[in-house]
Amino acid sequence: MSSPTWVSSLIRPVDSDDHVALSLKQPLRLTGVAAVAVLWTTVGVGMERAGLDLTDDRAISYLGTDPRTMALFRGGLLVATVLLVGFARAVDQRLARRTGFLVVFLVGMAGQAVVATVSIAGHGASRVVHTTAGIVLGLSLPLLMWRFAAGQAPGRWRRQSYALMWLEVAGCIVGIALSQARRAAVAEVVPACVFHLWIIVVTVRWPAWRQATAGPAPVVPARSS
Repeated sequence: MSSPTWVSSLIRPVDSDDHVALSLKQPLRLTGVAAVAVLWTTVGVGMERAGLDLTDDRAISYLGTDPRTMALFRGGLLVATVLLVGFARAVDQRLARRTGFLVVFLVGMAGQAVVATVSIAGHGASRVVHTTAGIVLGLSLPLLMWRFAAGQAPGRWRRQSYALMWLEVAGCIVGIALSQARRAAVAEVVPACVFHLWIIVVTVRWPAWRQATAGPAPVVPARSS
């Protein structure tokens, strides 16, 4: 399958009536996309204010140390964390079997909350705590995508879910390489982009992956007269 075809199959829309019904029944499913919008908006505006670009050797976390962007950076991360926790709960409730997905997701979000509240340029152990929390967040991304894929029924959607997980693994490897090359800002952005793509795909394909997970409806034999 060609790359454009594979990507289009991931985000292929489903019946609009299904989308309307599910939006009313499970509004938390939209919190993931909302979190992505919050993160890109606050980080983007913060980078503009601080004069930080993707080729910078400073990590995006330094936005939390600049008086011009501190509140925006921390507030955006914390709001996104709350929204993503809601998204994780909605996803976990639809998995056919428990795989540890929610636990891994919540551990990652705990790391994100620490990144938001503990400054990378603080005193004492602040830098170590901030960096450790960032590593926990980064490691949680491919792990939670792995546990999500493991909760799907065998079939095309499960294979696509695993493909997204491996794409995240590749994104993390690229991020590490960029960090070693002193491109800290873009090193953080690459794995985040893949994670955000996963959120969008899971949200857009919501009715379809639930149906695939649940499997076909059982056939009820007709009663004999």
